Amino acid sequence: MRLIFFVLTFLPLYIFSEIQITTIDAWRIVNAGSHTLLVSKFSEKPESDNGFLFMMSRPHCLCEEPQFVMYSPEDADFVMPVEDTRLKGELRVDFKKWAEVELEVFLAIEERNQNVIKLKGTFPSLREAKVIELDTVYGNDRFVLKHIGHAMKQATKLCESFIPYEAEEIKETKGKEV
Repeated sequence: MRLIFFVLTFLPLYIFSEIQITTIDAWRIVNAGSHTLLVSKFSEKPESDNGFLFMMSRPHCLCEEPQFVMYSPEDADFVMPVEDTRLKGELRVDFKKWAEVELEVFLAIEERNQNVIKLKGTFPSLREAKVIELDTVYGNDRFVLKHIGHAMKQATKLCESFIPYEAEEIKETKGKEV
């Protein structure tokens, strides 16, 4: 009886620790540790491996700033930007006007010729977007984000269903944080 109780108690914890789901509308939801989910979608251009993603972190389970995984083009003159570099680009949502946006290289992985770039500052809302196009030094990519709201809801449910969150306690000494 104890064995059955033990298995039924800890089995759900094991199941939720390795989340890797692809929804029917091609959104990938993958865990990136015990406190973060990555929600991503690949570019619609057949020759491109670039991707759009956003993170969802615990304890609040809010969708965080949009990011793009961009591979360096096979152009001999292309110089791969280093981390913390600011770039200018143009973003178009649902085939409306192009908007100039600022991007920051968050992570540069030289051995894979890949950068992770974040949208910084102000940019058009992506919450209800069906299609976005991004034009940068990496080239022009199109991402179909139809049903992004559903992907956000699914990721929120997964984020909230993890093992109960235990935030690290902040120790105080005479009114000062340590």
